[in-house]
Amino acid sequence: MKHRSGSTLTISAVAFIASLLADIYLMLVYPSSIELIVAVSLIVIVDTYFMVDAILAKVDEVVSLNLDKQNELTKVEKGIYSVAKREEIARGQSMSGLVDLILEMKNENAALMNELIDQDKVMTKLTIKKDMDNTTKVVNSNERMAVLLAQMATANAKSQKEALEILNDICKELESRNGNLDTTNDFSHLRVMKS
Repeated sequence: MKHRSGSTLTISAVAFIASLLADIYLMLVYPSSIELIVAVSLIVIVDTYFMVDAILAKVDEVVSLNLDKQNELTKVEKGIYSVAKREEIARGQSMSGLVDLILEMKNENAALMNELIDQDKVMTKLTIKKDMDNTTKVVNSNERMAVLLAQMATANAKSQKEALEILNDICKELESRNGNLDTTNDFSHLRVMKS
């Protein structure tokens, strides 16, 4: 169609120019041959019709091509918009997924932190209880040691007293054997060991 309308336009234009020139020539050279001038004028009119028809067909073809290009551009724009919209939706979904993942990780971190705090509290309580038990044991052992030392001191005092009495009796016995019996001597001042 494109080639045909182009060739029709060319043929019509050449025929129009040729018939117009012929008509002008006939009018100038043979003004008395009216029938021939009218016939050539009819050819000019017919060529004008074909030439205008070819021009209108060419215009329609150009308009049609422009419309086709416009439709293709519209389709391409719609395709680009559709792809961009899908990309935006996919990006939005992935961002939403990332936000959900971040919130989930934040909640997990908060739960782990609370669990660590609880475990730290339990460990602190256990440490305090163990320290209290150790302190009680130390205090109790100190008290027991003090009691034992007091008992040892009491036992030592008794032993010392008994030893002094025995020494006093031995000294008295020795003096009575030596014939020096002096009942006024008191040997209680003697000590078995130095205090």
